[in-house]
This record gives sequence, C-alpha cells and structure tokens, in this order.
Amino acid sequence: MSDVNSLLLHRFACKKYKSDMPSKEVIDQILEAGRLSPTSFGLEPWTFHVCKSHDLLSSCFYQESMKTAPITVVITTKRGKYFAPNSEFIKKRAERFPSTLEEFIDDYKGYYEFLRDSKTLDSWSRSQSYIAASAMMIKATELNIQSCAIEGYDNDKVIDALGLDKEDEEVGIVIAFGYPDEDEREKIRITSNEAFVYHF
Repeated sequence: MSDVNSLLLHRFACKKYKSDMPSKEVIDQILEAGRLSPTSFGLEPWTFHVCKSHDLLSSCFYQESMKTAPITVVITTKRGKYFAPNSEFIKKRAERFPSTLEEFIDDYKGYYEFLRDSKTLDSWSRSQSYIAASAMMIKATELNIQSCAIEGYDNDKVIDALGLDKEDEEVGIVIAFGYPDEDEREKIRITSNEAFVYHF
C-alpha cells in the first residue's frame, strides 16, 4: 500500500481532541499542503484562516468536533465577480505564468463564460477549497493530527467572525484539527468493485 493510501486508511472524522495546541511549524506544514494543491487554471481563489475552534463554535452549530479541537482552518474563496477575464484578480494571477496575459485570457475566457452563463462561478470557486482541504487533512494525518471536515456552518456568521466582506468572499469549507483524544475508528468504504468503473 502506498504511503498516501496508508494515511487515508488511518484518517478518520475525529470528534474528540486533546487540548494540546499544535506548534506553528506543524500548522504551517498542513497549510502548505493546501497551498500546493491543484486548482483550476492555477487561480488559487482561496485564503486559509487559522482560528481557535471555540471562537467559531456557535457559527458551526456547536458541532462535537468543534468543542474540543484546538484549531480550525476556514478556507474562504473569492466570489464570482473576481473571475471576469479583465479583472485585476485574473491579471495578477495570470501574470505569473510563462504565457502572455493575452494567451492566458484567450484560453480562459471561454470557460469563464460557460461558468458565468450557467451561474456556477461561486460554486466553481468554492469547490476548489475541497481539493485543498483533502490535501491538508492527509498531511495532518502524517503529522499525527486528526481532522474533521465541517460543512454545517452559517456562512455569514463565519465571514463576520473573520472580519471579511460577504460580497467578496464566502466559506468553502471548515476543518477542525488537533491531536485525537479517541481511538481510531475503522475505515468503512464500499468495495473497489462497487466504486471503480472502467470505460475502456
């Protein structure tokens, strides 16, 4: 079994954590896994906010994992208005790549128009956070940190707690992290025969 698959096997949705705070070095390693994650068109529409879990407890409906986890990472993502091909955000991101700005826009514009016309720009941006969250949770497991992905939250309350403008950013996902204070639970998954379908 590969190292990554072994980490996935031992990661579980931890509900009870020790009070020990991970060091900044450990937290930075987890965040770095998110920063290096794949992202559509390389736009990185995200920001990773590290918070004390208790400060977001009411915003996340007092979920069990939030009561004891020492830290929570909130991944926020840009709203759809940022992704117009002529926006400063797109220009700033595109200028990093070896192609010219014009070449980048020419490649990107058609996909942007598809997302805009289908009214899925916000959901497309938000979906990027799940890619980063997965990488961060796997890296955390390698560091003996467990996690729990939190999808139940009040977006506006979390955004307010972070001091952000809800017209500019929204919550993609919330993740509780900490050293586990419960036994690892058995991984329950459907079989490969049920999950894998080859079309060739």
